[in-house]
Amino acid sequence: MDNCYIVLLSIIIGAVANEDTPHNTSLTLEEDTATAESRMLEGFEQLSQTVKDEMKVFNDRIDEIKRDIHSLLLAQNATNEMFRSTNNSLEQVSEQLNNLSTSATQRFVNLEKELEVLPADTGVYFMKPDPSKNVSFEVARDLTNNHGFGSNWIVFQRRFNGSVNFYRNWTEYKQGFGDLRGEHWLGLDKLHAIVKTRCHELLIVLEDFNGVIAYAHYDDFKIGDESEKYMIKSVGLYTGTAGDSFSSHKDELFSTYDQDNDRAGANCAKSFVGAWWFYKCHRCHLNGEYLNGKINRQVGIMWTEFRGSYYSLKSTKMMVRPVA
Repeated sequence: MDNCYIVLLSIIIGAVANEDTPHNTSLTLEEDTATAESRMLEGFEQLSQTVKDEMKVFNDRIDEIKRDIHSLLLAQNATNEMFRSTNNSLEQVSEQLNNLSTSATQRFVNLEKELEVLPADTGVYFMKPDPSKNVSFEVARDLTNNHGFGSNWIVFQRRFNGSVNFYRNWTEYKQGFGDLRGEHWLGLDKLHAIVKTRCHELLIVLEDFNGVIAYAHYDDFKIGDESEKYMIKSVGLYTGTAGDSFSSHKDELFSTYDQDNDRAGANCAKSFVGAWWFYKCHRCHLNGEYLNGKINRQVGIMWTEFRGSYYSLKSTKMMVRPVA
């Protein structure tokens, strides 16, 4: 830009010099000098104005370029923000899809577990044990033939893999716990409500870790209510292949680790890690700690007449049904 101005100035000076060639010989040297200076000043003013105009155009162009750059930066920032927002949205969608997939997978796993633990011949149903009272609850019903005794038994205790902890307090044994489709204890209140209305038979099915299955059947099973500590009032006559380890518990009160009602006064529930109708302390204990087969202490799931006092059973099932 500076070189352009120098060339322009040279042209103007040259032009002025050419115009100053004498045409009138009568002009004095002073007049020539004044005229030349005047024209040079005029030329400089024009050049100055031209430079100012060029500078204004140049500055305007610079401002325009700055505005364009600013607009580009804003556009770039907006684009970056849009990409960030899009990426965040995609990440959220991806996370939601992963969560949905995980949830669906978990539901399938849960369903598989339910199908695994709930035999095809077992179902969960609502029942109202006393028609005169508006009280109903769900129970698991066993629909197999059960060693020739027939079907439609109400399962109130079931164990087979140790997935549910049976070392529970009084309130939990009163109300029930576990999953009706798997390991569970129905609840002493519900059990009492079922058997108090009419005569019920009791069937207990046992299995050891060698696959040997035995049963004990009692034809008249009754328990008291909570004010009676759910005492076993009757068991009736025994038949079966497991041996009679339950009749000796008749007239015993139910005990848990936080409510010791056994006659031994030694808190059998705490000593034998469970809850039961203890008899100094027991001949059978199906709510004991889940252990594997032979043991060196009497804390497992035991039925003395079947496998002795130092063997913890694999599975148990306690069921009642109205006597026809």
